[in-house]
Amino acid sequence: MDVITVSQWAGLDEFPFLRAYSFDARNGCSKPALRGRQQGLGLLELLIVLAIVSIMASIALPGLDELVSQQRSEAAARKLHRALVMARSAAVTRHEMVTLCRTADGRKCGGSWSQRIALFLDGDGDRQANEPDQVLSVVDMGGSETHISWRSFGNRQYLQFLPVGSTNNQNGNFTLCPSSGDMRHARQLVISRTGRIRHARDSDGDGFVENSRGKPIQC
Repeated sequence: MDVITVSQWAGLDEFPFLRAYSFDARNGCSKPALRGRQQGLGLLELLIVLAIVSIMASIALPGLDELVSQQRSEAAARKLHRALVMARSAAVTRHEMVTLCRTADGRKCGGSWSQRIALFLDGDGDRQANEPDQVLSVVDMGGSETHISWRSFGNRQYLQFLPVGSTNNQNGNFTLCPSSGDMRHARQLVISRTGRIRHARDSDGDGFVENSRGKPIQC
């Protein structure tokens, strides 16, 4: 026989909706085997399709959520890194101290690192953008998606760069914790006294970024 139905070929005669398709052995292509008028899917077939879609969605969605959480953490780390590089570069090129701090209004230090970060020229070092200090940038860090904390000697919640490119006798780290609580997506930026900025890495390949002591970072 040159033409057989798909259900006959696969031994799936209990699925009547497959009988609408046939395989032509002479030219190797499939085509509908229509008898009379073409029929649509019945209720049973529709339920089977919906069940398959539901199973596939239940498998794909957790992976999608994990990917979104990872991308948010990495995007926040890149944005913070750019702000730090901008502050250091401005201090060197303008020959003036630059302050980087969390801010609520864009001119004074305060508020949450997770909300906004201000960069401004700070000639007198008072951590306020007074005249003639110039606000260089106010960076929106996205709010509740990623919690950002700054730890440094003396717990000073600001960072200042000097015209030589070093910090104002400060070193510490920014830790970024995802709102999902999955520590595999936590990130950390480490700043040395010389002003060097680096991303903490997962050196042992266990899926968790380590701090400067080689321990997984904690939020």
